Amino acid sequence: MANFARLLVILALLPACRQSPAPAPPALPPPAPAPAPEVVAPPPPAAVVAVAVPPLPLPLDERLTAQIGQGHAVLLDLREDGVWAKSLDGARKEQLAATAATWLWPDAQTRVLWLWREADGALQALDLAVPLPQPVTVATGVPVGLAWLWPKRAMVGPDDARLRLSLDPRDVGFQFGLPPEPGRWEAPRRWRTCGRGKAKRLEPQCPVLAPGAEALLRSWAGRISAETRLAGLGRAGAQPIGCTPQSCGVAHTLGATHWWLVPAAVWSDCCRRGHQLYDARTHRFLRLGAGKLVANPSGDRRDTVESLWLCPLGDAIVTESGVVPLEPPGALRFGDADACLGGQPLRTPSLPCPQGDQCEDDPANAATDEARPR
Repeated sequence: MANFARLLVILALLPACRQSPAPAPPALPPPAPAPAPEVVAPPPPAAVVAVAVPPLPLPLDERLTAQIGQGHAVLLDLREDGVWAKSLDGARKEQLAATAATWLWPDAQTRVLWLWREADGALQALDLAVPLPQPVTVATGVPVGLAWLWPKRAMVGPDDARLRLSLDPRDVGFQFGLPPEPGRWEAPRRWRTCGRGKAKRLEPQCPVLAPGAEALLRSWAGRISAETRLAGLGRAGAQPIGCTPQSCGVAHTLGATHWWLVPAAVWSDCCRRGHQLYDARTHRFLRLGAGKLVANPSGDRRDTVESLWLCPLGDAIVTESGVVPLEPPGALRFGDADACLGGQPLRTPSLPCPQGDQCEDDPANAATDEARPR
């Protein structure tokens, strides 16, 4: 019976299995192809605009050397309307300061132009190492005859100066000379810084520093190298032609130039020796007033130099009377300048004549004096 029932179930299910399958749904159309991406041309490169960067302004001393000197010396001249820089030929000039001053001194070691005014003893400074400096007052009550001290005990100024401005970084400030000890007149001079130490009772009327001046002095002194040396006169290795041991003394070279300084006998009130310029290339002496080279030293004191500024390029010197161009040798131009930018002062003290102090009114020299060219 169980099998018979199972058979009936199978027979009942057969009609359902013979029915046709349901129709398939219509096929969907294929998707449309995606549109191609639009090609966008890149923007043209932006135009490169060159922006000119202005050069940094030059320090004043470098600009004057390039624009005013143009390969030659830059002269500094004191006038009633201030301080001027000008070229050796006078074609280019520029006013540096409108301040009135009695003397000036361009210090190549600190790159500072020092100005002194006699009316109130004011010492001013113009910083040449910056593009647009203005004169600043460093001190008042500064007497005439101030000396200057650098490292390594290099001193420039009058030998008998009672005051000096020390620019040695180890001891910046004004210093005064102590009187010599009794019985030690040949001992080296001793100096003390104004306002310091226990020597106040010996201190003369020291200058008064302006507010902030000590900091300026220290900053300028910091520009000086510990190895700084001031070039002096070197001894020449030969006797100048045209000289005798009686007429000339020992010659010295003038810096790195081919010029020598020769002490030769000259006449003013009395016979003495004055330094004259000698060209070691041509073996000739320079007559300052005429600008001529001659074979023998001149007996005229107007052809001598007792103190001078040597311009840094060696193409000119500035004497107390005027400018002497050395390349080529030129005549003395009285009152043309007071110093050279970047130069240095050289002292050439007069020496006595080897035969003693003979004066022009001596009868033995009267005929010689009358015949001496002027």
